[in-house]
Amino acid sequence: MAETYMTTYYVTYLGICGGLIVWLARALHRAGGVLLEEAFQGNSTVVRAVGQLLDIGFYLVSLGYVAVSVNFAWSFPNLGQVAQFVCGKVGGFLLMMGFVHLFNMLLLALFRRRGGMPAVAAVE
Repeated sequence: MAETYMTTYYVTYLGICGGLIVWLARALHRAGGVLLEEAFQGNSTVVRAVGQLLDIGFYLVSLGYVAVSVNFAWSFPNLGQVAQFVCGKVGGFLLMMGFVHLFNMLLLALFRRRGGMPAVAAVE
């Protein structure tokens, strides 16, 4: 029976985190584009490049955290324990993502205060 609860844990935790990652990535990409346009003074090449780099960083950090935080050695005696453990894990994931988002917003504020990045020369 404990094996059934482990399957429930994996499906629930990975499903919730996967859904949150996709939803957060889309929401942050949409909203962040406006801030990047302002921070980099409309330089669309830099805005696109920085946006893609931020997306890649977001996926790497969030997927890496979820992969590292999955526990393989636990055994759950009942569904209540599974729910409690999943809530704690998802809460930790959301806190980590919140701190990463706050850090990114602080970086964008610094770029905005400096007046953006210098223009990038065309690469031939």
